[in-house]
Amino acid sequence: MHSFALKIINRFTMYNIIQHTHSGIMWLVIIMLIISVFGSLIKLLKKQETISSAWYKVYSYTKWLIYFQFILGAVLFFISPKIHFGEGFMKNSELRFYGMEHPLMMLIAVGLIALGLFMAKKKATAMQKNRTVFIYYAISLVLIATMIPWKTVLS
Repeated sequence: MHSFALKIINRFTMYNIIQHTHSGIMWLVIIMLIISVFGSLIKLLKKQETISSAWYKVYSYTKWLIYFQFILGAVLFFISPKIHFGEGFMKNSELRFYGMEHPLMMLIAVGLIALGLFMAKKKATAMQKNRTVFIYYAISLVLIATMIPWKTVLS
């Protein structure tokens, strides 16, 4: 019985650490995505034909930060007390959000970011690369911003 109680305490301690890390990194992800989207938009509007390795690093760091965020979210998916796949799962909006809607949309956003940077590398000109990064990263930013549980984050 004693070891079972310790397992429960350790699970919730690990959950709290990962959940707070996930929430904190969320702000870095949003900031990096905003910088990436506006940076690519400005380069697109200025019609810059030069390829900047500094901006490519920003896009790449954004991608890797989002990968790390997704890994934390995947761990939370399996240890969170907010996720129960039982009877009435789809009828309960909170369970449905944390168990299906949030993870699925974040997976799509991560995929779009990875695909956007990959597709940008394949483009011939800097204009095409900037347009590709802008489109994919902007869509991902919108998906991520709409799927953040703002009531929980801001409370």
